[in-house]
Amino acid sequence: MPKGKLYEADLGQGVVYPKEDQEQWPREKQKRKQKNDPPQNQAAIDLLDGKPFWLWDRAHSLESYIVQNETVSPVCCFNHIVGLPRKNGIPMPLFDYEKKVIDILRNWNDDAGRDARPSRSKQKHLWIKKATGLGITELVIRYMAWLCYRDSSFAGAQMCIVTGPNIDLAKGLIARIKQICLAVDPDVSQFSNTTVVLNGCKVEAYPSHHLDAMRALERPVFILLDEADFFPPGEQKNARDVSERYIAKSDPYIVMVSTPNLPGGLFEQIEKEPEETCLYHRLYLPYTVGVGKIYTEHEIEKAKQSPSFEREYNLKYGYGLGNIFPYQLVDQCIGQYDLGLRAGTAKVLAVDPAYGSSKFAIAGFELVSGIVYVKDAREYERPSPSAMLDAILKMTDASSSSRYDKVLVDSAHPGLVTDLQQRGVTVEAVNFQKELSDMTMKAAQAVKEQKVRIHPAFTEMTYQLKAVQFNEKGHPDKKQMTFDLGDCFLMGVSRLLQANNYSIYVINRR
Repeated sequence: MPKGKLYEADLGQGVVYPKEDQEQWPREKQKRKQKNDPPQNQAAIDLLDGKPFWLWDRAHSLESYIVQNETVSPVCCFNHIVGLPRKNGIPMPLFDYEKKVIDILRNWNDDAGRDARPSRSKQKHLWIKKATGLGITELVIRYMAWLCYRDSSFAGAQMCIVTGPNIDLAKGLIARIKQICLAVDPDVSQFSNTTVVLNGCKVEAYPSHHLDAMRALERPVFILLDEADFFPPGEQKNARDVSERYIAKSDPYIVMVSTPNLPGGLFEQIEKEPEETCLYHRLYLPYTVGVGKIYTEHEIEKAKQSPSFEREYNLKYGYGLGNIFPYQLVDQCIGQYDLGLRAGTAKVLAVDPAYGSSKFAIAGFELVSGIVYVKDAREYERPSPSAMLDAILKMTDASSSSRYDKVLVDSAHPGLVTDLQQRGVTVEAVNFQKELSDMTMKAAQAVKEQKVRIHPAFTEMTYQLKAVQFNEKGHPDKKQMTFDLGDCFLMGVSRLLQANNYSIYVINRR
């Protein structure tokens, strides 16, 4: 490091850029400005034009620029020019887990070499399930700002930030962008509280319940869906549809960032999509990537005392949300055991039929020494009625030594009742509406008293149990999440613990 102050004009002599960064961002400024679209602040453009986002392979901190007992504001990269992110007022560098995010957005794969790139379909579409407090939203909006200022290729384009259905959330993210850029571009303060223009690119925030205006954009180049798993269920699909409709039009970056919320929501749906058809590069960032960096050990130990720790920090859907089956009690019911059926025991198969938007769920239960064991739990996406009928008949086949014994069918499904009766299955119609409260209480009590065992393979069932909440009627609230396997659980557990009246339940979907 040479002595004396370090100014921008001295960078070529005073700082040696890594070779790869010289190639990625040449010193020669790439002037692609539109003649009739002048920047709102030329000084800011001159300072930020051509600068790298961050120099990852250097000792890159403010302390590196203390020269002759005088602190000099570094101008080596975008983040040092605008000011580093802060936690509790303390400037923080960018960490290695943040590099993973930027490398994906830059279409870079450091592990396999620079030429080993993701498939074209995933280059600019990123799904991030992350722990709270890692600073990922801050990182992404800084990257958006850098894209605007590094040159003028995005002048005249639009960037979109989709938030939850609260205008204050939208205002808050735009305020954060303005705060980041204010020191170098004072003009950002003149814009409205949901909009800002950065070097000719309009950045606008949209609450998830007002996306109509986002459907008519001319050239969106970046779309951020922030905390997307917490959008109301009816707005999650719309937000995704509106974002992805531009892929063929303007090929924007699409970045979804969220802490996990409920099972069956937008994030879990994308997480379960086959790799060959999923549009997104999926990145998982649990709290462990930030220990000793953004988190201290003490902070994590304190956070672990919260019932929501597994969801907020360890990427588990639904933890800490439910109030029917506390997650600690459900965890105590989980354990390894043989999934085969025994002879001479009471066995039931609970079925939650659905042929539309929800899933068709089937779960098997066996009572052994006063304990209900979950022996099967599966869901089917939009199955045919004949396929489900065949599945039930196979599991109740009288010629099989491993079969479930009896069937109870909700009276609201007369077609299934008739089909099973015609094939020799004993069927008894049950009024699900009248029994829901009683079955819920019995199942909850069974979990509390540890009269239930759930195999660790049945993660979907445990997620649903841990997340479900009471509604105003004292029933499981199914407006916020799917509870198909949960319905099966209510039926199977409550009936097997009754005196000798064991049946298969087909649940009425309400």
